[in-house]
Amino acid sequence: MNVVYGVLTRNINYHRILLHRQWMPEVRDNVGREVAAVHDSSGAKPPGGRMRKYQQLALTVIAAVSLVAFLFYKHEYERLRYTLQYLDTFGQPPDPGEIDRLQCGSNAHHPLTSPPADWVQVSNDLQVYSAFWDDQSGMGEPCVRVLGVVRASTKPPQSLTCLLWFETEAEAVVGTCSLEVARERHHSHTTANHNITVLFLLCTADDSRLMLSQMPHQLQLRVGEGAASHPLFVHQAYSVKTLTDKTTVCVSPPPAPMATLKVVEFMAHHHGIGVNRFVLYGGVLPPLARRLLDQYGDQLGLQYEEKMFSPVAGFPLIPDVARVVVELDCVWRHRDSQENVVVLGLDQYLLLPHHPTLQAALASLGATHRPAQDLLQFHLTSQRVCLDQEHGLGQGAALMLAHPIHTAGPAEEAGVAVLRPHLMAASTLSRSSQSGPATSQHISGGTIMVYHFVMCLTETPKDTHQDTQHLPSNKRFVEKIEKSLLYRKWLINS
Repeated sequence: MNVVYGVLTRNINYHRILLHRQWMPEVRDNVGREVAAVHDSSGAKPPGGRMRKYQQLALTVIAAVSLVAFLFYKHEYERLRYTLQYLDTFGQPPDPGEIDRLQCGSNAHHPLTSPPADWVQVSNDLQVYSAFWDDQSGMGEPCVRVLGVVRASTKPPQSLTCLLWFETEAEAVVGTCSLEVARERHHSHTTANHNITVLFLLCTADDSRLMLSQMPHQLQLRVGEGAASHPLFVHQAYSVKTLTDKTTVCVSPPPAPMATLKVVEFMAHHHGIGVNRFVLYGGVLPPLARRLLDQYGDQLGLQYEEKMFSPVAGFPLIPDVARVVVELDCVWRHRDSQENVVVLGLDQYLLLPHHPTLQAALASLGATHRPAQDLLQFHLTSQRVCLDQEHGLGQGAALMLAHPIHTAGPAEEAGVAVLRPHLMAASTLSRSSQSGPATSQHISGGTIMVYHFVMCLTETPKDTHQDTQHLPSNKRFVEKIEKSLLYRKWLINS
């Protein structure tokens, strides 16, 4: 038994040795390869990891470039936004090649203007201001209507002739003149007590065929065989499509040089109620006022014009006479281009308590005998008001409308009226009455009120102010002026 067990044990050990010798090289090789692989993995990275690093680097570069581009775009956007805000606030800069406007009243006109005018002496007692082509609306022979004044104490010269200049004629054509006294408008300023008569000279060429075929562009007057006067430009009719909703304010000659703020406040207020054109007589605009109107007039839709008003030495014109002349000149100058005209001083303001524009206030009126659009004139109520310069409405206290005010006497019709120039001129030609109820209408102060601002003396006795009444604040009108473009530009440039 022991012998058998020993033999089996030796056989098993023998086969184990054989198996060990047969498989050990492969195990050693596998183990060596595994150990080598471990060493390789610790010393070098596979190709896939290297590619991921390059991708991260590329994404980082792209992110940096995108951030720089975004910051540049944001910077340019802010610059553009600020530029647009600047242009919206301050307007377009002037053209570097633009020639400065002349500082002369009659030679410094807006492009849309009528011929210049100023006083021309014909004789010691007769001077004329402006001339208009008058075709008599087909009811008579065409003529040139010359506006002038003569001393009432003397007779107009009888041997008065005119020289008419036509484009087709090399020399002046001789003509004759007749006189027509200008009728004073109802409730208008009167000249009866001032030894002055306002009149028209109706001049026509001796050769009537010329007057029927063409219009003269200049005219001279001559008394007897004396020297001819300085020439007058003849205002010819405009050709416009419509007169609707067009209003002009003609400013009578101021007693003193105009201040820029006064002009800005006056124009900004009246432009806000629908006035699109201003004609200033006599006073020359200050340089800043003219520059603001030239730069921003087109943007505002505002036109202005300056007319000289220098009476001949030794023949002075008091304010009432000057106002009558300005009113007649304003009517005939705009008879074919404007629906309404109003003659005001720089210290007179139209206030509309319940309507946004002057045209809306006129449209709301009802006439007893005729439709409102057929009336020649609307008489306005005027109220003299005293300024209180000690207490103003905050920052805008420099504005005239910003001062607290009180009345100085009762409200009354003081000659201010809204006139229809095309109808007024037609009624002059037809010689019809202008003062009847069918051609005029009174407007109450609740619809349109004229405030005439004056400086009242504080030491005036109280017993002379029985009609004194403190008026409500004009804050609404002041705020509207302060928001206007013209006033904001004045603040920036003053």
